[in-house]
Amino acid sequence: MSRYQFDQIDDLGRILFCDDPALRLERVPMNRETAEGVVALGHARHMPAALFEFRQAVGVGSFGYIAPRGASADEMPEEPQIEGAILFGMRRLPPDLSRLRWIPGWTLHEIPDEQPKLEQHFGYSYSRLELRTPDGEIYSRTWVPHDPEWTAAAGRHGYVVCLCGVELGIRAPYAMTNAQHTPGMRHEAFRSGCAVGLNIGGLVAYADHR
Repeated sequence: MSRYQFDQIDDLGRILFCDDPALRLERVPMNRETAEGVVALGHARHMPAALFEFRQAVGVGSFGYIAPRGASADEMPEEPQIEGAILFGMRRLPPDLSRLRWIPGWTLHEIPDEQPKLEQHFGYSYSRLELRTPDGEIYSRTWVPHDPEWTAAAGRHGYVVCLCGVELGIRAPYAMTNAQHTPGMRHEAFRSGCAVGLNIGGLVAYADHR
């Protein structure tokens, strides 16, 4: 893969649990579709989640996402990264988020990103998260501080709630610090992204390389 392609897949990322105030997905039922029918997997509750917010996307600039001029409230904007993922089986997240579905073939890989100086001086290490399509290509990649509790939960369940899109509440509004960007504001941005069809996601198989 070329340097240009790698630059395109590096996105903003965050790991948390589904009952985090920024997501509020603990009551959302999870389903897996099989040849025999739909199997209920229970509710999200304290399920691990990985967020990939596109660094480069149509309509995104220094002030975050801005709807195209002249677009009506009912008109769903098109983002090539989202439409391409849907062709590979990813699901668009509806505004009401009535359920989370299993996304067959997609995998989330957690890979240790060793940086001895950071660990020595600050006491933490990073993980590289790669979300891969059914054909093994990297769809999105990000770096997050390693969280043993999150990794243990992902390994125990064998899958993670993966959310990708333009508005997931990771990118703070212009001139606002992360400390000022409250969980309530993050949740509002996440729901707004779902309302205009700019977020996708579901249950994805987890692979631990640590």
